[in-house]
Amino acid sequence: MSEIKIYHSISDVDKNLWDSLTENNVFMCYEWLKTLEYSSDYPTKPFYIMIFDQKKLLAATVCYNQKRIDNIPSIDSLLLGKLQKFIIMKNLSFLPAVICNPKRGYGTHFIFSDEIEQDQIIELQNQLIETVEKIADANKASICFLNVTCNESHLINALVRKGYYKTKGTPYTYIDIAWSSFTDYKKYVLKKFPLMRKSIPREINKNKKSGVVIKQLQDINGYQQRLYELLKMNHQKYNSGMFPLKADYIGQVKENFGDNAVMYIAVKEGNIIGVSIELRKGSEAVISNVGIDHARSQKDLTYFNIVFYEPIKNAMTSGIKRLYGGNSLYKTKAKRGYNIDETYLFYKPNLKINNFITGAWFLLHKWRMTQKMSYLKKL
Repeated sequence: MSEIKIYHSISDVDKNLWDSLTENNVFMCYEWLKTLEYSSDYPTKPFYIMIFDQKKLLAATVCYNQKRIDNIPSIDSLLLGKLQKFIIMKNLSFLPAVICNPKRGYGTHFIFSDEIEQDQIIELQNQLIETVEKIADANKASICFLNVTCNESHLINALVRKGYYKTKGTPYTYIDIAWSSFTDYKKYVLKKFPLMRKSIPREINKNKKSGVVIKQLQDINGYQQRLYELLKMNHQKYNSGMFPLKADYIGQVKENFGDNAVMYIAVKEGNIIGVSIELRKGSEAVISNVGIDHARSQKDLTYFNIVFYEPIKNAMTSGIKRLYGGNSLYKTKAKRGYNIDETYLFYKPNLKINNFITGAWFLLHKWRMTQKMSYLKKL
């Protein structure tokens, strides 16, 4: 007889028990969830759902009850887009909602023990979905499964059967490390994009000639404020709304991930002008944060080296098989070997009276996203 337990802080969960399901899953690992829970600068109530058989953990997931707060990133940004700025749309929101997805993660909604069979996985999946729905009902909230990927076919089928509305989400990027040398990596890129033959050496050499030295920062003591400043600077340049991370974020990352948090820094004329944070779990890694001081960088191409070339070189000698790169700059990443895959958003409104409007909106949104992202097929 299985037992479902729900916790509201990852600190109340046994780390070894949780991570017994996350050997190569950077987005669902205990370290990632703890870092984001303790360093997020806006309130969301987490629910860590775990299914046990006796004391053995069979399956788990995490979801967050998110309310509407101005200037805070939410599913409204994806579903409403630029319409949010119009006064007539001021009161329209898809929140509050229980968001089932590890923050900033892709395709890792439910995690299961390696020792169970496929039939049991489907049964446990249904129990997890039902638990999420009960949490949403208790909080009078809608439900959203965010960043669902094509390889989660059982989850997609279950949500479709349950009548969830479906639309296209923001595509994600990743690169599978299949080379033993940087030369082999370049050959792979040139097969798809021959014009990169000159671009890659130029980006590397110009950065070096500009006096930039890229290295891994082993000890963050004395540097945390500057690294945080770079992350915040980058966010404010390219994003709207408040920077979502607290000032102790760098410290939380290093405390929770230890040596699996790799800090690439770019130093120029004695100043740190760039940082790229790579977080690892098993054979997976994600470039979680990037910060560039563009005023000091002066077009020295630090970004390409600190985000692409150094992490890719390092992955070849560190046992990393997949490196995730976020959901932006698709052309830039494709030309440097990254793959681009679709994601989906599933949504069920709290009030049935909203079903007709929601259904019509999701059809329109899906059409708009298909048009908007059509250029990706050529990459």
